[in-house]
Amino acid sequence: MNYSWHELYEIDRFTIKYVVLIAKSKSQFILIRNKNRTVWELPGGKIEQNEQLIEAASRELFEETGALIFDLVEIGIYQMNGEYGVVFEADVEELGELPDFEIAEIQLSEYLPEGLNYGEIYYHIYEKYQEIKISKELIKTKINLKEKVIM
Repeated sequence: MNYSWHELYEIDRFTIKYVVLIAKSKSQFILIRNKNRTVWELPGGKIEQNEQLIEAASRELFEETGALIFDLVEIGIYQMNGEYGVVFEADVEELGELPDFEIAEIQLSEYLPEGLNYGEIYYHIYEKYQEIKISKELIKTKINLKEKVIM
């Protein structure tokens, strides 16, 4: 696996193709299981054409977890096998029903379990996230999809 980490200002945002969310609800990780796979993953996905990073993160978090009210924080950018993705922290205040998209179920977990999909990338991302969270005060953007408000 070819992996590297970058600060938010180091990579042109138009080259970023994916979002990954370290999502928590009541201090527990929100893990997802795709209908077509048997292993757990972190929420995330591909950025759509003309979509802002925060819009992609909000959309993916809702589609994959049913999250309605949450804070989002951009953490950094990862590169894996030549493609870039941005990592967000998501502090979910309210989960609604799981939308009928590609996710079969969600699970809350106190820790990142072994054997997550995509090999070691999630563990590398989480390690960088912990380093950054300790070293910087992160700026949150509050999203309320019930009232369609961004604060």
